[in-house]
Amino acid sequence: MNCYVCGGNAEQIATTNDAATIYCPRCGKYDVASSVIATGQLQALESERRREALDKAKLSAQPGARPVITTYLLG
Repeated sequence: MNCYVCGGNAEQIATTNDAATIYCPRCGKYDVASSVIATGQLQALESERRREALDKAKLSAQPGARPVITTYLLG
């Protein structure tokens, strides 16, 4: 699969939460909320805006937790 942020080769890891867990060698490990995937919001953004969303997710994540790209980070 392709990374939702950089478009590079990535791996989707099975999870039990309401998100897709992505491991990208370039962007790291992060989650994308299923609502973001379903609406196509992230894919519609330019690459710089997708990177900004991941950076915001990393800043808002609890220590030791995976960052999650959610709809409110895309606004």
